[in-house]
Amino acid sequence: MSLANNTIWHLSHSSNAVKVANKLFIFDYHEPPTQNPDLNKGQINPQEIKDEQVYVLISHGHQDHFNRGIFNWSKVVKNISYIISSDVHNIPDKAHSIKPNQSLKLGEVEIKTYPSTDIGVAFSVFVENHHIYFAGDNAFWNWENKVSEEHYIKNVLDKIDRKKDISIAFQICDPRLEGQGEGGIYAFARAFNPDILVPIHSFGDYSINQRAHQKLKKQGFKNKFWCINRPGDSYSFSNQTG
Repeated sequence: MSLANNTIWHLSHSSNAVKVANKLFIFDYHEPPTQNPDLNKGQINPQEIKDEQVYVLISHGHQDHFNRGIFNWSKVVKNISYIISSDVHNIPDKAHSIKPNQSLKLGEVEIKTYPSTDIGVAFSVFVENHHIYFAGDNAFWNWENKVSEEHYIKNVLDKIDRKKDISIAFQICDPRLEGQGEGGIYAFARAFNPDILVPIHSFGDYSINQRAHQKLKKQGFKNKFWCINRPGDSYSFSNQTG
C-alpha cells in the first residue's frame, strides 16, 4: 500500500521523510537497524516503502546524520536514488556524490546544494510546485554569542536559491543554543517565511519546539510551525503549499 501523499514524518533528531508529488524524500537517516521498524516509530522499514519512488539525501557523514545501513534498502526498494554529500566516502557506485554549489537533475526532481557552516551540504529540492529546503548542519552556530543573525542571513542564507518560494523548510532549532538564536530558526523564518517550518537537530529535547514556536509568533511568523513531540509524529499538508 502506498504511503499518503503530502505528508511529513519526523523520524528522529534531524531525520525526516516527506511524501510529495508521489515521491518519498528521506533526509539524514542515522538510526541503526532495529526489529520491527515502521514510520510510526520514527524508523524506516524497507518493506514499508518498497513500492515508493524514494530519494535518500545525506547532508554529511556525522553519526547523528548518517548510517550506512541505508544502502541496504536498495535490496528491497527497487526505485531508490541516493544523493550523498561528498564528505562521505566509499558509497555504492550508483549513489550520487554531491559537493556544495552543485545541481543534480533526476527526472522530475531537481536538487541544489549549498555550503554548510559545519561540514557537508544543505539541500534545496524542487519537485512540481514545491521547494523543500533541508539545512543539514548549515546553521547559525552562535556558541559564544558573537555573531549577529544579520551576518548569518547575508553570508549563509542569502546563498539559497530564491527562484521559488520555500514551501517546506527543515531548519535547525538546537536546544544547546537556546537564547543564542537556537541555531538559526528565527533568522530563517524572517528571511524566507516558508509555508511550513520544521525544527530539526533537537537531540530528542522536543520541549524546545514549543518555546521556539511562541517566540516565532511574537516575532510575527504566521505560517505553519510544526511542533514535533516525538519520533514517528506525522503532519499532513495541502497540495497548495508551495
